[in-house]
Amino acid sequence: MRRLFAPLVILAALLAGCGQSNPKLIPQSNADALTATADKIQAACDAQDRTVARREIRNAQREIDALPSSVDSDLRKNLQDWVDQIQGRITADCKAEETPTPSPEATETATPTETATATETATPTETATAAPTDTATPAPTDTPAPTETATAAPTTTPESP
Repeated sequence: MRRLFAPLVILAALLAGCGQSNPKLIPQSNADALTATADKIQAACDAQDRTVARREIRNAQREIDALPSSVDSDLRKNLQDWVDQIQGRITADCKAEETPTPSPEATETATPTETATATETATPTETATAAPTDTATPAPTDTPAPTETATAAPTTTPESP
């Protein structure tokens, strides 16, 4: 907002000293009043007080209207344009600068947080597993073959003489 007031202050300072010899320029007393009003507008904007800034803009308007009729019409128009520009920008320029609201992702990375201390993690150890053992598998046993039952053959007895 400071840049909006600079043209008036410079203009008023340059033209005020010449006003005594050139009636088309701003008289010193009027230039001092406009400069003081510009400072009040700036201070109100710095304090984000738009109500005071608007009131001081109305004061600047009255001070421009109160300039002697001998002041150059182009100079008067430049001052009026300056006041109109300030009036149009007061809402945007006289507020606290917005800080972007961080997104949750940005908060996690941008906000300083306590650093987690490293927790010792047990290193996996090899668990001894029993090596496969040969289990004795019984060898197949021969199943006894069916035994033949001997049957007695009929015996014949020899005949006797």
